[in-house]
Amino acid sequence: MNNTKQQASIKAESSFSLDKLAIPISFIVVLLIWTTTPLAIKWSSVDAPMTSATLRMSIGFVFCASVILAMSFGKNRQAFQMDAAARKVYIVGGLSIFICMTLFYSAAQKIPSGWVAVLFGLSPLATGLFSAFVEPETKLTPSRIIGLMLGLGGLYLVFSAGLNFADASIDGVIFVLIAVIISSGSSVITRQLVKGMSLPGMQITTGSLIVAIPCFIVSVLLQEPELNFDFTPTAWRAILYLGLIGTGVGFTLYYYLLKHVSANRLSLITLITPISALSVGSWLNNEPLLPEVWMGAILVCIGLLMYEFKPKLGLRRL
Repeated sequence: MNNTKQQASIKAESSFSLDKLAIPISFIVVLLIWTTTPLAIKWSSVDAPMTSATLRMSIGFVFCASVILAMSFGKNRQAFQMDAAARKVYIVGGLSIFICMTLFYSAAQKIPSGWVAVLFGLSPLATGLFSAFVEPETKLTPSRIIGLMLGLGGLYLVFSAGLNFADASIDGVIFVLIAVIISSGSSVITRQLVKGMSLPGMQITTGSLIVAIPCFIVSVLLQEPELNFDFTPTAWRAILYLGLIGTGVGFTLYYYLLKHVSANRLSLITLITPISALSVGSWLNNEPLLPEVWMGAILVCIGLLMYEFKPKLGLRRL
């Protein structure tokens, strides 16, 4: 009897330890994926951005659907949920994926990939503004207002760099900003919808892709009716990476984290990606490292520190 209790205790402790590690490991993986995604989008979408995006989402869907199908034959099998509550989550996620990815792929043709990450780094600030209306713990405080101001200062520097870099780059900056607003609002809405639901992240990803892929197909038929599949080997590798890792793994871990941490805290991954993505873009794609963009990235990061950590650490510890 005592042995049975000890074994149950050891099993519970092991399970608790794995659960405790799952969130930080997921954070690290998503951080690495988000660091490399802007450059992969740029490499994959040179000639036909919407076709590239559709192929990526289709590969991601096949991957996720295959995993769900394989898991349905296991001991802990779960049926794919299609009730009214789940459909709401899929619709919000699918429309967000379609609109945001369309804007990101369009922006990748106009600005360096590192700039996309810098601008996407503003998402915690946008998320905080949306969250302030629904999550009491994210209310605006003086330090958070200062963080918002610093983030806007960083945005101004990136805008000024865009004006000096190329005429088309200002359009790319605007596209990313619109995507940030939509993505931030969607993450807050999704978190509210999935609260109290036993809806796995991979099911959310798969359901969202079911909604998004038809939208991408219509967009391809309207914008790229010739269906150009003549991609370079580098572009094909980038599409496969984005489909399997960026979409299949990245979206699934994102939705998993969204269920276990606040949308605002999740978006803190972008605290690091502005710097890491700028470095990766310069190293692998010879993208220009303009001083204004670096300063903008630093201001965004400082603003995020002020926004999220200052209220909890206190000025002295910060």
